[in-house]
Amino acid sequence: MPEPLSNKLARLGALLEGARRIANRTTRFGAVARARLVASTRLSAEGVELALDAHLETDPGIEELELLCASVKDAPRAHVLLSANVFTGAHRALALALASSERVCVRPSRRDPEFVALLAEQCPGLFSIVARVEPEAGESVWAYGTDATLAELHASLPASVALHAYGGGLGLAVVDRSAAASDAELARAAERLAYDVVVFDQRGCLSPRAVLWVGDAGGARELAAALAEALESKQAEVPLGRLDDDELADVAVYRDAAAYAGELLVAGRGFVGVGVEPDRLVVPPIGRNLHVVPVRSLSETLDSVRDLVTALGVEVSPSLRAEFVALVPRARVTHLGAMQKPPFDGPVDRRARRY
Repeated sequence: MPEPLSNKLARLGALLEGARRIANRTTRFGAVARARLVASTRLSAEGVELALDAHLETDPGIEELELLCASVKDAPRAHVLLSANVFTGAHRALALALASSERVCVRPSRRDPEFVALLAEQCPGLFSIVARVEPEAGESVWAYGTDATLAELHASLPASVALHAYGGGLGLAVVDRSAAASDAELARAAERLAYDVVVFDQRGCLSPRAVLWVGDAGGARELAAALAEALESKQAEVPLGRLDDDELADVAVYRDAAAYAGELLVAGRGFVGVGVEPDRLVVPPIGRNLHVVPVRSLSETLDSVRDLVTALGVEVSPSLRAEFVALVPRARVTHLGAMQKPPFDGPVDRRARRY
């Protein structure tokens, strides 16, 4: 017999109350939480504050909660295996598990366990933190990580375990000359896109990594210049956090390759590259780097990444928006500036994945 919706909503309400306590900057616990998150997330203090203030779901509507509950099936026990990409992602992952079961076990990321620990402190008894995910027959697993890790996990699970696996994803932005015809409109689009880039330092699957420019070649360079200026300004407001040695090496490779093959603009601590070859999609590394790709054929540009696109941020005409939706129907589509604020209505990643 299905569990009553009221029970699920009660568990979600307890989780949301815990998130609100963490987000509250006026309390001693809120201050302690921020210090712990700065130490664990690799974001700057301003980046943590931005995430808690504007990107942690603390007050979703009842319709969103009901849709989230409807997106999962009941399970005798649910397990959550988390990654370290976006610390607030643990909140939605826990919500999905709690919507499916009153018994939830969570294995935090070893690199970034603090947000789960903070929620556990504020929601005693709501879920258990474990060192290993050990599901039994008929139970469910919500897992986040690299595709290789998820494939190994899938191979190790009993056949009757329901695996909900979320691996690598890609966010893209699209700007159309007809929707950003004037200098002021182009600057506004760049400002909104820069905001999407700054949140979480591009570590999440909703973060834009490349910009598809539909218009004249000169407009691509104008957009790149506006983006570089906007990112420079954002760096002063919300500094880039820590990058590890491998990430810094990837940025150096992209910087040199983009400068050699096209144009490159310094953008705060990141870079904006401009492609010279239409429809050739280049995906730069994380760290507030963007590549502007001139587009002649949407289908050709997206062909190699169609199954990876998780989110689209658009500043385009209605007809072009419809064309993109048809090409990547599982991607979340939002206006620029809202790519990191999806409704709290179920998994962020709506792609059908097989491991």
